Amino acid sequence: MSIPLATATIILVEDDQNAQLVALDLLRMGGANRCYSRRSVDSAIFFAEKLPQVDLFLVDINMPQKSGFDLLEEVRQHEKLKSALVVAVTAGTLEHDTSTIHAFGFDGLISKPLRATEFANQIQRILDGERIWEAR
Repeated sequence: MSIPLATATIILVEDDQNAQLVALDLLRMGGANRCYSRRSVDSAIFFAEKLPQVDLFLVDINMPQKSGFDLLEEVRQHEKLKSALVVAVTAGTLEHDTSTIHAFGFDGLISKPLRATEFANQIQRILDGERIWEAR
């Protein structure tokens, strides 16, 4: 399974507006054309249901109301969305945090702050089927 970044449908779920803008800019500068953002799990799921398909969710772990763990559970149980990749994008990169994320079943982890020169390449590698666990 390899999906070009330019044609992949990506939903970023991030409650911090500045972090959201940075990630979207880096994706678009890297060639992504179908990247969207939402500030909550419920909003992301509602939006995703209206799209023909979603290839990748990039999700912050620690958000108000529902967490990235909640999003992963909902996506995996959703008939239409369950094949989408779900990658944690988080500042919580202590060994305990990363092992919990891995054990929970995420498809990868990218730590914040994002590396501007590497982020789009990391996403393409994920879309190519590689499992990335890059914590600082």
